[in-house]
Amino acid sequence: MTLRVIEGGRSTLLESENPLKSTDAHKVRVEALRRLKEAGYEQYRVRSMATGQPIPRELKHFQMQIDLVAEKLAGLCPIPTDYTEDLYWPARTAKSADS
Repeated sequence: MTLRVIEGGRSTLLESENPLKSTDAHKVRVEALRRLKEAGYEQYRVRSMATGQPIPRELKHFQMQIDLVAEKLAGLCPIPTDYTEDLYWPARTAKSADS
């Protein structure tokens, strides 16, 4: 019996089928990360890992919304060319801006 190593898996197959879509999906994820960084999420995440203090609930909720939008936008075919527009993304509330 001969065994062979399977490299990549499903994600590699999907990227090879439509490389343009995976590039656009990556750009959507970069936009999501930019918005999270702008909101200050990364600072709170690092603080949480270092000190154990929880991330403010409003900011955690905002992060979950951003992740959901990024996942849905990246799954569209075709991905809208104006995916960076604010109309696709959740807005931070004034309460989360004070956290």
